[in-house]
Amino acid sequence: MNNKQKGIVTVGIFLFLFSGGWYANEWNKRMIHEKGMNQSDLYEIQSLEDRNLRHTEPFQPREYIRISDRFSHFSE
Repeated sequence: MNNKQKGIVTVGIFLFLFSGGWYANEWNKRMIHEKGMNQSDLYEIQSLEDRNLRHTEPFQPREYIRISDRFSHFSE
């Protein structure tokens, strides 16, 4: 088997696997949609405005990090 035949076989295997993955992905999306498992409106995301953030207080016990708005200290 020469290099040209090996290249053709390699490209064929790649295209077969790529198209199979594409089909499996589309089938999976369709099944999720048909079964109603994509109800993303059931989840509520907490934003920074919803939390009472303490910027100047020291860390409390077992409070190792404090996540806050990056630019909040500029507006104060």
